This record gives sequence, structure tokens and C-alpha cells, in this order.
Amino acid sequence: MNANTQLVNAWIFLNEDEPAGTNYDSPNSCYQSLIQNNVYQSVDILYLCFVTTLPTSADTIPAGDGSSFTIRMGAAAHNQPYMNNILKDAPLNNPNIKIAVTLEYGDGSVLSNIFSNPNFSDQQNAANFASNLMVYLQSFNLDGFDLDWEYPISDNTTQAQFALLINAIGAQFQQQTDKHYYLTLSPAAVGNLDPTAVNNNVDFLNLQLYSGFTNPSQFQSAGVSGFKFAYGAKFESGFQTAEEAYQDNETNYQFSIFTNWRLNSDNFEFEQSQQQRLYQLVFPSPT
Repeated sequence: MNANTQLVNAWIFLNEDEPAGTNYDSPNSCYQSLIQNNVYQSVDILYLCFVTTLPTSADTIPAGDGSSFTIRMGAAAHNQPYMNNILKDAPLNNPNIKIAVTLEYGDGSVLSNIFSNPNFSDQQNAANFASNLMVYLQSFNLDGFDLDWEYPISDNTTQAQFALLINAIGAQFQQQTDKHYYLTLSPAAVGNLDPTAVNNNVDFLNLQLYSGFTNPSQFQSAGVSGFKFAYGAKFESGFQTAEEAYQDNETNYQFSIFTNWRLNSDNFEFEQSQQQRLYQLVFPSPT
């Protein structure tokens, strides 16, 4: 990916229905407003949150005998139907949108578990997961995989495990000829990331600059290329406006990519309007 590529992305948290008491199809829901107000037209990559890892079984994609791991959409029972709906509705509103899934961070063993089969080497366990991940993404016509990299996953995954996984996933993605698959990292902390694996395989890092403790210099000191950095904005809870995020980036960072947490909290009208405003700032209409 070109270092000067401009993108305006966003996360959406499928667990949540807003306003309370609504569902995906409610006319006043946060999901329908994305369609009604053409918000998807202001999103380049939409990240669906959160997937988890699990051993393969007769019910997973791909099906398997439990000897390797794959992913599935996690948590609330409605998440998979909501994912299916978004995969149908978002491209109708914006044919150019890319849709990826973000891996959860709250289970510290969600990546280290991938290496739990003693019948395979660590490298083979990582390769098996990467192969299964590719099957999953292709089965839903998804465009990429994102890792929410913060405590505890960032500490409980070893650097060697991280490197093996990122290298294996990167190799899988680079073998594909149908389209570009995005591999991204969304870190709050450096943790046990491996900079060489990141620099060789990851498209960009959505730095959680809103955390209060995330600084690009920490990642540069760890060996990550500054050309990989993206601005993690936060419109949730009115933390910042589009103008504030844009000006902060102009003044302090000059990153070419923005990613917003998120589009569907109880303040979704504000979040979605700020997503549209940020897109206008990054891609101003010709006058």
C-alpha cells in the first residue's frame, strides 16, 4: 500500500443496539441511519467488532477436527445476522467500501491459544490459522483482518507468537490474486509486537491516540516504521469533533489515514455526522 494513501475508516460494535430497545431493522436504529443518511459513503474501510478465535469444528468456517484455530463473530447472538446484513447493505450504499473484521483484545489468550496443539510446531500452528482465516474471509467476501492490540492480548501474546502469526497471515494475504486484503493493527500499547513482522506485513497501524497513553514515538522506538501510522480518532461520547481530530493530526502528526471509534454508541447521531464531516475534510469537494 502506498505510504501516501488517504483513507477515512471506522469501527462498528455489533454487540450494541441503539437507541435502546431497537434492533437492526428498526427505522430509528443506529444501523438504519447509516443507510438513510448515506454514512457508508464516508467510510473507506469498515471494521466489524469483534471476532474471536476458536478451534475448528463441524460448525466453524472452515469446518475441522479441532486441530487448528479459526475465527468467528463473537459475543451477542445477533452479531452474525447483523454482520450479514451489513455485508449486504453497506456495499449497496457505497460500492467502494471495504469491510474487515477486528479481533477482540479482552481475552488475553485469544492469540496464544492458536499455538496450543503440541502435534504441530509453532510455525505450523500459525500457518494453519492463517490458512483458516483466509477461508473465513473469502467465505464472507471480507477485505481484511484487524487486531485490537492492547492489554491483555498485547502482553499475553509473546513476541515470537506475534511474529509467527503476522508473518503467516501476511504470506497468505500476499498470495491472493483476487484483491488486496488489508492486515492492520490497532494498538494502544507496544506490548510484545515484533517490528520486523509489522513493517513487512501490516498495511497500517490505527494508533489509539485517544487512550491518553499512546504515542507514536513509542512505536518508532520499538522499530515500527512511521510510514505505517494512522490517526485513531474517537467520536464516541463526544470525545472530539471531526475538526478537532483533523486539526490535531495536521498540527502534530500529518498521518494520511484516519480511523474512528465508533459509529454506533448511544451518541450515534453525533458519531455518524462527524464521520461524514471528517471525510469532507480529508476529501474536500472541488469548488
